[in-house]
Amino acid sequence: MANDTRVSLERQLSELSEEIRHYPTPIARCDEQLADLLERRARVLAALREAEARQPGAPGCTPEGIWVNDGGFDAA
Repeated sequence: MANDTRVSLERQLSELSEEIRHYPTPIARCDEQLADLLERRARVLAALREAEARQPGAPGCTPEGIWVNDGGFDAA
C-alpha cells in the first residue's frame, strides 16, 4: 500500500474516532448521525486492514513461521 494512502486512512480513522469520542450525549437509539459515523469508521478500518493484508512482504512473521525459524520439531 502506498504510504500516502495509509497515512490518509489513518488520519481519517483518527478524525472519525475523535468525533465519535466527543459525540454529544444523551444518544438516542435512533440517532442516524452516530450510526453513520460508526459505519464510516468501520469502512475506513476495513480498508486499512485489507490494504495491509494485500501488502507483499508485510512485516512480522506468522506463528507458523516463528515456530519453523525456532527449529520446529528439531529444536534442542
